Amino acid sequence: MSGLIARVGSFFGAGGSPVPRQSPSSLSCRKAGANHRKRDPVLEETARRLVFTLIPELCNRLVVGWNSRMRTTAGVAVSWRWEIWLNPALQVISEEEVHRTLLHELAHLVAQYRSGRRRIAPHGNEWRQACRDLGIPGEGRTHQLPFEGRRMKRKYLLRCPVCGDSHARVRRPKRRIACLSCCRLHHGGLYHERFRFILSETA
Repeated sequence: MSGLIARVGSFFGAGGSPVPRQSPSSLSCRKAGANHRKRDPVLEETARRLVFTLIPELCNRLVVGWNSRMRTTAGVAVSWRWEIWLNPALQVISEEEVHRTLLHELAHLVAQYRSGRRRIAPHGNEWRQACRDLGIPGEGRTHQLPFEGRRMKRKYLLRCPVCGDSHARVRRPKRRIACLSCCRLHHGGLYHERFRFILSETA
């Protein structure tokens, strides 16, 4: 669903320049209470080496670790914080799968950085190019892994006031989000309040 949503509050400023953020060390202190997330210094160093030849300025901003709340998702990249969180279950599968997932998520950060403020499809051309640059050409959009999931009711419905597309979500959005299809079609891929989703609760 993230491919259908445009978010406001990007990490980037005008012209694609990064907005100063807290260092990873201070970020770690701020998130000390989030005990379901645990940073992994070995994976962080690996990610920094991988991205150094592509975008050296990102190296010291990267935060990489494990999120014990993940169930069916292999990993997630949070572009506005330069964070990558992986499912601990990957460690049981194989070290190779851990590395592959790290590259997959790192490609999301590289693709978004290169695109600046422009909104891009999560697994579009920019991401595929970043995958090739990171040595995983032909990477798939999703991981077919044997995770045991839990069924959760999608309590909230998001509806675009312009095109009418709707999407159900488990959690209430914490930030303003808009229909990515409309933002790309009518506003160059940038967030616009006109296409902000209307939120309602499902039955």
